[in-house]
Amino acid sequence: MKFGLHLFKHKKIKIENEACLNCGQPFCGHEKFCSYCGQKNCSKKLYFSIFINNLFSGFLSYDSRFWATFIPLLSKPGKVSKDYIEGKRARFVNPFQLYLNVSIIFFLVLGISNKIDSNNSLLGEIMNEKKLDSIAQANQQPIDSIIAKAKKEALHKYPKDSINENIVTNFDNIVQLVKKDTTHKYVYNIKTDTTTKVNFFGKINDFQNYHTQNPTLTAKQALDSLGYKNTFWNQFYYQQTINALKNWEKSKSDGGKAYINKVFSYISISLFVFLPIFTFFLMLLYILQNFTYMEHLVFVFNTQTVFFLILLIFYLLDFAFNMQNTAWVFILLFLFYLYKALRNFYKQSRIKTMVKFIIMTNFYLLLAVVGFVIVAAISFVSS
Repeated sequence: MKFGLHLFKHKKIKIENEACLNCGQPFCGHEKFCSYCGQKNCSKKLYFSIFINNLFSGFLSYDSRFWATFIPLLSKPGKVSKDYIEGKRARFVNPFQLYLNVSIIFFLVLGISNKIDSNNSLLGEIMNEKKLDSIAQANQQPIDSIIAKAKKEALHKYPKDSINENIVTNFDNIVQLVKKDTTHKYVYNIKTDTTTKVNFFGKINDFQNYHTQNPTLTAKQALDSLGYKNTFWNQFYYQQTINALKNWEKSKSDGGKAYINKVFSYISISLFVFLPIFTFFLMLLYILQNFTYMEHLVFVFNTQTVFFLILLIFYLLDFAFNMQNTAWVFILLFLFYLYKALRNFYKQSRIKTMVKFIIMTNFYLLLAVVGFVIVAAISFVSS
């Protein structure tokens, strides 16, 4: 009996390693996980079962945190942000990581759906072009014969009339106007003025007209030929003029679809500049509250994430069921969510929250308009 008890006391639990393979933290003798980095105390050899186990455990771990964040983020406005800044962070996905993931998914879905629409419209355009070609081939008639026929019918309707001569004259004038070359020679500002006196818009007009006449020349060659100095800014302006002309021609050919896609791609990037600026304004609006800039930023990123989530839901519903006039529902729903989030996060009265809500939304719209104009301009001159 004593011998058995002695063996029981000295029996050691088998461990895989004496120290963590990830960070090197020593084990005391029985840990299943490292107390420093959290990695499981497992074999150094990577077997298939271990790989699959790590894959699914990592996925399920993120998945559980995602749903623990996603559901209250939508159903309880402001609560996730409040809990996160109060220290309850392990249960939630990092707000910046969540915003990044949701925004990527949103713009990815937007791009895929636009691609599907463009393919469908392209197929429709091909079918329409075939129909138009068949009609044109069946009814092809030179313009001169059409004019001659119209002229003959008009003269037949008013034979030997006082207006007969006017009809002939008017038809002849119309033909001359149609066939007349209306192009005029552009007078370059640099030819009539010095480089120091040519203003910005005059310079852009020179670049635009010269590139139209000489599309194969590089920026350096064009500036030398025009007489402008080969400075960095002149080359930059000339290249942006080329890009703008190319984008304009492409927009005319595809109805602006490529340009719109480019604008949306730039918007996704510009929000990383836009949101921190807006957060600074929000901090000034709640300057008497005991919140740091980063705590305000957590609230802003979580709110913007909800904006993308709701917009994505409405967009997918509209894409699937072709719903009409649902934009106002989305706007009202998000505005209500924003008001409740402000009230639950900052804990102020309804009147104060409503006043600051109105001020904040107006500033947001102003900043959004300015940002959109800048993004649209950059998208138009980018290659």
